Amino acid sequence: MVEYKILTERDSRFSGNFDVDQLETALNSYAAEGWRIACGFPASSFWKSMKTELLIFLERDQTAD
Repeated sequence: MVEYKILTERDSRFSGNFDVDQLETALNSYAAEGWRIACGFPASSFWKSMKTELLIFLERDQTAD
């Protein structure tokens, strides 16, 4: 089985400071937990002031409990 996580600018690992260095740090942190990037793309919200947000889908194999 595979589990998924969606990483956005609002992720707590960015501490309110979303930039390339913070993104790299967050991705490396998730990679250390076994997550890998499945895909990523920008998404626009037409009902929330036309804001575009980066979405990164992470996946990893589920561990047996």
